[in-house]
Amino acid sequence: MRKNPRKPIWPTLDTRTQLEAILAVVRSDLPSPEVLRAVRAIAVLEEVGSPEARQVLEKLAQGSPYALPTQHARAALQRITWNPEGR
Repeated sequence: MRKNPRKPIWPTLDTRTQLEAILAVVRSDLPSPEVLRAVRAIAVLEEVGSPEARQVLEKLAQGSPYALPTQHARAALQRITWNPEGR
């Protein structure tokens, strides 16, 4: 039992360092607001499904294979191709 229950418990330097390292990894895995915006726009283009929307998706699908928007654009094109009616 602590002597003074009102005194806050601060983590040790080692624990704090470990927690900061974990937070850095978690934060680095989160997509940026710009990437999230692009992914949402790709979902809208897929839903629209017009020839013009498909052209934009094809252009986006030519990006870096490691980029999240490129991956989503390629997946959207596959879904459109698989289900051309879209509904």
